[in-house]
Amino acid sequence: MEQTSFERIGPTLDNTTTDTGITTVFFDVGHTLLTPAVSEGKVFSEEALRHGVQLDAALVDENISRMYELYEQLYEQDESFWADEERAVVIWHKMYEFLCELTGVDTSKHKEIAMSVHRRYFTAESWKTFDDVIPALKRLKQQGIRMGLISNWDSTLGDIIEGLGLASYFEIVLSSTVVKLHKPMPEIFKYALEQMGVAPAEALHVGDHLIADVQGAHAVGIMPVLIDRQGGVYDALPLGTLVISSFAELADYLAS
Repeated sequence: MEQTSFERIGPTLDNTTTDTGITTVFFDVGHTLLTPAVSEGKVFSEEALRHGVQLDAALVDENISRMYELYEQLYEQDESFWADEERAVVIWHKMYEFLCELTGVDTSKHKEIAMSVHRRYFTAESWKTFDDVIPALKRLKQQGIRMGLISNWDSTLGDIIEGLGLASYFEIVLSSTVVKLHKPMPEIFKYALEQMGVAPAEALHVGDHLIADVQGAHAVGIMPVLIDRQGGVYDALPLGTLVISSFAELADYLAS
């Protein structure tokens, strides 16, 4: 990653900022726009119980972060699994089987629990927007900003976005396993630009992942915006990266 500077946009942002020249905003989906409607620990515990396994909910919650550490390891080894539906499913099953191992589930139950948990996330009912998302999307639409989605997600994405009542905000919904391209590949960002008919300098991309979203967008000349709701510390982001803690700050930035 480039050892350069970034700008953090905060509550003191001057709303008289001059026109940025941005006409189009692309968004990541998971952990950017959407979060599970029910905690992942609760879903895992409920599905385990359906298969006759009672778990300590606190123990499950304690190990969710370790499950995502495995995801990051697998992603860094070969992120191309997000361009293939079957391989993406295998990765999620592997993660949930790992959570089974961490929480002491008998190995004979790993596969069936992993499959059951994964199926819970196929529908809109399993997801919700972060509280700051809808107000910001409405503001951006009122400001005349065009919007699209670029997500490492499976073929359920379109139905989930439709089911949550979000489809009217976005001109394109690009799911990696559907278009057979994945972030941070330059090709998926270029394809999004072509679909919207805009130049890289006219667009920015908002996401939560340093490699998939920030590095991926930067590589093709799209301004990266890192959504960081947890207040992390970053000393190595591509030049020109904006770091925001809420979507309200994004709408403020784009208001002229």
